[in-house]
Amino acid sequence: MEDIAEQMELAERPFAPLRQLPNEQRICGPVFAGSADLGGADADFIVGGLLIDCKATTRPHTIHRSAVQQLTGYLLLDYDDAYGLDRVGLYLSRQGALITWTVPEFLNALGARVPLPQLRTLLREHLRQAQRSTSSGKG
Repeated sequence: MEDIAEQMELAERPFAPLRQLPNEQRICGPVFAGSADLGGADADFIVGGLLIDCKATTRPHTIHRSAVQQLTGYLLLDYDDAYGLDRVGLYLSRQGALITWTVPEFLNALGARVPLPQLRTLLREHLRQAQRSTSSGKG
């Protein structure tokens, strides 16, 4: 209980400006157009165009590649840009740290060389092709 209470206290400062946003700009557990293509994947939060994935790690200096891949996946699963995401971030709940990037900064750091809409299209095509191959018994 102390651990949870401490995490709640740590969240006060980084989330204060986000709590001031109108209700329609604060979405908990958003589901994306492509969520069904991955068995119902949903993210943690979207607040004012900022996609946030929360991590409760006790060792923040060792954020695994999988955390970044998960955040990237959520960004790309918004095939039709329904949420108008312009930033992404990781919230480290045991440190009270919200680390954010603009979408272009994030994709550039990952080495992406094509625009976000094209990346989304490529992911959708890949996932749906994989589903067709699996359902036809070829995969």
